[in-house]
Amino acid sequence: MESTDKARRKRRVVQHIMEDSSYEIIKKHLPKEWVIRHFNQPDYGIDLVIELFDKIDERVSETLGEFIYVQVKSVTELEEKRERIYPVSNVAKGFWQEDKTEYAEVPIVKYPFDTDSIYTIQTWGASVAVLLIVVNVRTEDAYFICLNDYIDKVILPKLPTYEEQGSVTISIPAYNNLKDSEVTGAAFGLYGKRAKLLAAFSKFFYQKNEIGYMFQFKTWPIITYREKLDMENADEDGATIDSKAINDTLLLFIEQIEHLDIWDYGGWLPLAASKAELLSLKHHLLHPEPDEAPEFILHKILLTWHQLTNLATMYEEICREWFLPKMLALYSYPKPVEIVKAS
Repeated sequence: MESTDKARRKRRVVQHIMEDSSYEIIKKHLPKEWVIRHFNQPDYGIDLVIELFDKIDERVSETLGEFIYVQVKSVTELEEKRERIYPVSNVAKGFWQEDKTEYAEVPIVKYPFDTDSIYTIQTWGASVAVLLIVVNVRTEDAYFICLNDYIDKVILPKLPTYEEQGSVTISIPAYNNLKDSEVTGAAFGLYGKRAKLLAAFSKFFYQKNEIGYMFQFKTWPIITYREKLDMENADEDGATIDSKAINDTLLLFIEQIEHLDIWDYGGWLPLAASKAELLSLKHHLLHPEPDEAPEFILHKILLTWHQLTNLATMYEEICREWFLPKMLALYSYPKPVEIVKAS
């Protein structure tokens, strides 16, 4: 029996057309100096990589060495609905517990995301931001959410066994629209700095540990192997502190971190405050006051590095909540959102 099927030319399906339209919409909304690169096919969770550039003038832009990875989803219909958002306890160190005494009503768009993709991104960790951008090709609205943060701050606390279901519905605040250049600039600026921030936090902790060792100051009850060796090799009169060597080391530490790119991000005020404290300490070290008590400068040194390392805690507990469908995230938007006291 002869087949009735006829040979056909290769076809371009509507989904491929929608994907291309989505890429063009995203490119249209983002700054022209940024570079958007397509991942080679087939992709395994990443469609685009966005490289951020700093615009110097109308003719020149400089690369920041900052990259954001993006998975794009295209739709023709996407409904915004207002939902109540309640305060939630700190999920970085506890379970999801809502406080129903107050709430905010936030416009939300929803997208069902397959579990395999969520699990894949979860295993990557959070060192580089991975965004989901859902594009309505009809209205040219493009809504973004940071998947690393959403997984850690929403999915895992609420659905710890999410792997057992086929998909998870992602709730995206409608404020996260690429059409809003102010919100997009603040969010993408923070996401682009992520790898640099985490690297800086690692450096701060290392330096703080060495400073504690130099001053024989510790906040933990454990005696390290290095301390045991020092005690064994110490003279009978005990070890002495070389003030000049310590001063030189502190100035070297400051030189290593004072020019980091993280200080340029203006969307998080503690960064500027920490940088100011660091430069103030540098001035004290270079131009010590004759009548300045040694205890004062020691206190200033320890406090400065405590503030630097505390940035990591604040980043994990606060900044990674920004631009998510959570109460704490509402403070990351330029326009205030009304908080309602429940009756």
